[in-house]
Amino acid sequence: MIIDKLKLRKSAGVRVSLPVHAILREANTARETKDHRRAAGLFRKALDRDPTLAHVWVQYGHMLRETDDLDAAESAYGEALRLAPASDPHLHLGHLHKDRGQIGKAARSYLAAARLDPRNGDAMAELHELVARNIEIMPEDIMALVDFDPDHAFDESDPVAVATATARSALDTLVRVLRQGGGDDRLALLETTDALREQLGKHADGLAGGEAACGQGTAIVFDVSDLLSYFRKARLPTGIQRVQIEVIRNALRDNRRETIKVCVFLDSRDEWVEIPRGLFLLLCKLSLESGDRQTAEWIAATTKVQLAATMAEAMPFPRGAFLVNLGTSWWLQNYFLYVRQAKAAYGIHYVPFVHDLIPVKASEHCTKELTQDFISWVTGAFEHADYFFANSEATKRDLIEVAATLGHAVDPDKVVVVRLDADFRKPVAVPLTDKTLSDRGIGRADFALFVSTIESRKNHIGAFDAWLNLIRTHGARRVPKLVCVGNRGWLNDTVYARLASHDALRDRVIMLSGLSDAELDLFYRSCLFTLYPSNYEGWGLPVTESLCYGKVPLISDASSLPEAGGEFAHYFEAGSTARLTAALEQVIFDESFRRDKEDRIRRDFVPRSWGDIATQISAALQRWAQEDAEGEASARSVPVATLGAYHPIVRNFETRIWPGMRSAEIFRAGPGWWGPDNWGCWTKPLGGTLEIGLRQEIDEPVRLYLQLHGLPARDCPWTVTLENGAAQKGHLPSGAFKWIHFDIDPLPRDHVLQITIEGAVSLDLREVTDGSDPRVVSVGVGGFFLCRTKDAEARAAFLEAVALGNLPDLAFNRDTDSIAAAIEAPSIAHG
Repeated sequence: MIIDKLKLRKSAGVRVSLPVHAILREANTARETKDHRRAAGLFRKALDRDPTLAHVWVQYGHMLRETDDLDAAESAYGEALRLAPASDPHLHLGHLHKDRGQIGKAARSYLAAARLDPRNGDAMAELHELVARNIEIMPEDIMALVDFDPDHAFDESDPVAVATATARSALDTLVRVLRQGGGDDRLALLETTDALREQLGKHADGLAGGEAACGQGTAIVFDVSDLLSYFRKARLPTGIQRVQIEVIRNALRDNRRETIKVCVFLDSRDEWVEIPRGLFLLLCKLSLESGDRQTAEWIAATTKVQLAATMAEAMPFPRGAFLVNLGTSWWLQNYFLYVRQAKAAYGIHYVPFVHDLIPVKASEHCTKELTQDFISWVTGAFEHADYFFANSEATKRDLIEVAATLGHAVDPDKVVVVRLDADFRKPVAVPLTDKTLSDRGIGRADFALFVSTIESRKNHIGAFDAWLNLIRTHGARRVPKLVCVGNRGWLNDTVYARLASHDALRDRVIMLSGLSDAELDLFYRSCLFTLYPSNYEGWGLPVTESLCYGKVPLISDASSLPEAGGEFAHYFEAGSTARLTAALEQVIFDESFRRDKEDRIRRDFVPRSWGDIATQISAALQRWAQEDAEGEASARSVPVATLGAYHPIVRNFETRIWPGMRSAEIFRAGPGWWGPDNWGCWTKPLGGTLEIGLRQEIDEPVRLYLQLHGLPARDCPWTVTLENGAAQKGHLPSGAFKWIHFDIDPLPRDHVLQITIEGAVSLDLREVTDGSDPRVVSVGVGGFFLCRTKDAEARAAFLEAVALGNLPDLAFNRDTDSIAAAIEAPSIAHG
């Protein structure tokens, strides 16, 4: 019919005839009301009139799946692919195969969908799920999906290479013109130009193909474990995440060979694996573009990274590499065990970047769990770090002070301060207009900008109290609005309670979160000044950011903030609301004062580029590598036990530090351990090893007591073996604790005891934790006690402590000062 040939309407962007359009409209209505059988019949009717509509074949297949006609659905998806090969039909074929239990065919369909559209986040997520379930997928197929050219992820080409190529082209032109012109007067210029061109050509060749030269540099491995963990729940980076992204991006831009790697520590596997550089750079680039975690590009990129990590083999570190962690690793309980492994296997150097010591120096502003995890990290860091980076002189002082408290002497020359005085402004393709301010409730009003996570340490309460003082003194209409931009952190209930309790305050304070770079750029450009009244900082990134925009930061004089603000900021005494109020009055109402400060910022403040910061870090690593090469190779270090003391191999639950505080987890060696728990530590099915050093002056037999722990819900045969071949065997009932002992005579020549603990059975803890704990464990170890065999007093004290349940009183890392204080000031008995 003629009417079927006149395609006057569109369906999914495809032209269709009027009758087909009417049928499809009716079919879509049936689908939306879940009348799947009727919808299937209508889609089939439309296809009878026009069988070339690939997207309708897909919809027809969906309805057939809903009515359990899977064979017909498969045929419909297949017809859609025949008409127009695309990602979407492959995706739905994968779902159909998965419904049938045909996992291999589902995997092939998902792979086909991902190959046709690498941004198909659904297909990537399905593949990741299949890999996590140990479904057989060829590693090369997965790696082909995640392979990515690093150069494509950079915002611009290598500027040095581009400039060199431009200069070389200009010199070629000049030489050609001089040769054509002839004449003695041009001969000298020709010779000079020719020599310069030759010299520049050597440098250009080095840039283009100097792989050998680049490969001779110190190998640097950036650990981005916490950054990728952050990306699982957020997208737009905040302070520490931004530092990691910018430093690593610029380090990779300056060295595109293999001397710089990116890795992640997988706590599920207890292994470091390498992340493809290009894929990591793509993820960073996308993270800076938007806060939307639901876009196809972001879902596909994050899933690709997860797939790459899941499929990768354990990473062999380059020999002597520097493992640099620019973020955190507090939450990884087994992290330092594997730092020790990498040191033993590859001779690596571990270098953490310390951003602050807040959980130790100002723990009142942190949650209990955060403080506990940080103390675990900081006690381990001083045992394992070869060097440190710190972001300020204040942080360096705190680091050395905390180390001294714990009994470690940190050489100041091994702590390099890397000031974070970088340019945080990001190029904005299309600057936003003032309409955005109106949309955010600001309108044309003057406002001060307070960029910070919402948590107690940042002192929002002090800012609110000062704003109330201003309102009472000057009236609300003369007081600018306070715009607080930041996500919720910890211990912030008081902040929101204070805001809710004052109508006048709510009228002048606006709380915002999740702003894009473009929005934040507008807010900085539009504000009167910025406020940062924090009580403690490691650096103070918003202060630097404010200076980059030429805005006066009004800040407290606490910790590192004077370093961040320098001569350009306006200061008040930390903790004083009265001083903050006075400083606010000056910067708000004295316009000439504010303008003078702004003029000075614009005239004299010069932020560093992130490339400069990356270069400083790289130069420090190169210098340390050179110093190590010139010095003597250090012998393998084995931790030394304390005789007459109990060594509990448990997770830290303390919220403060004291002299001599250490963790006995450091006596664990090899890959056979899970992270410590509150009672002790599970071994893995292949068994765990302890390496216990003895002081060299000990020359008589020692007795080792070792506490074993049985599996939950299962009996466990066990074997404990010493390096000299002595062994004991036994059988542990479910959940039982048992002490065994060895008399070691003679002592090993190297004064290192090696004890291997093996269980004959293992248990998947998912069986006893409702699936929440995925570890597969074997016999556990609670700790050990060591004394001279002839020391009857130490043995009696140990046996009495075990009988009375007072073993912590004998711990090698106990707080002796608190014990002494308790003895000197006993509690008063009540009669």
